[in-house]
Amino acid sequence: MRFVFLIGFILALWYGSVLGRGWKTSTSTSTTSGGPPPHNNVALMARYIIHNSNWLSLATISTRDSIKGFPFVSLKSLSDGPMDNSTGTPYLYMTNMDVSGKDVLVNNNVTIMATLAASSYCDNKEYDPQDPRCAKVIISGRLLKVNNSTSEYDFAIDSLFERHPAMKDWPAGHEFYVAKIELQQILVLDYFGGIKEVTPTDYFNAQLSDLVNLDFYLRGIKIVAIGGNL
Repeated sequence: MRFVFLIGFILALWYGSVLGRGWKTSTSTSTTSGGPPPHNNVALMARYIIHNSNWLSLATISTRDSIKGFPFVSLKSLSDGPMDNSTGTPYLYMTNMDVSGKDVLVNNNVTIMATLAASSYCDNKEYDPQDPRCAKVIISGRLLKVNNSTSEYDFAIDSLFERHPAMKDWPAGHEFYVAKIELQQILVLDYFGGIKEVTPTDYFNAQLSDLVNLDFYLRGIKIVAIGGNL
């Protein structure tokens, strides 16, 4: 019998059931190579998008005289941790010299958006970027500077530099600093029927690490005949 095949089949069934219900633990997450989770697992979807995004849109309240009080949007590089250890916390590399950096000095309430449209997923599925199935997560909260004497700072800057090595050579005179988003509201649009809200607790409890390990295992299974036929 092809016992390896049978074991792989059973594990695949278990894998599907896990994806459907998600996990509620406080452990960190890792990216999955097999694509995003099911659309009805919105907390897991939010974590997946943030972890697999290298950049996001950052909306601030403008302080420029010509558009004071208007929303202003900019693009920022992102990391929530190295690819094998996600935290769910969006870390950014900011400077007071750019437009959005000046805005948050006055009002640090911000909204960010990350989307699967930034990857090849939606193109491969032939989803328009505005198609709800081309999932996006929209997070509102406060942008906070991370204290550079903490272990969190060391983790965050290492994570940013791992994802974005060019940052190491950005001008020291621009006084870049590590910032994070303190989450207040999390919205996910990943299917038809309207936007869904995820609580910060559910967001941080959602985890992908078990799914990643199984995904890699299933991908590595070689169907080897160890005696007989099915």
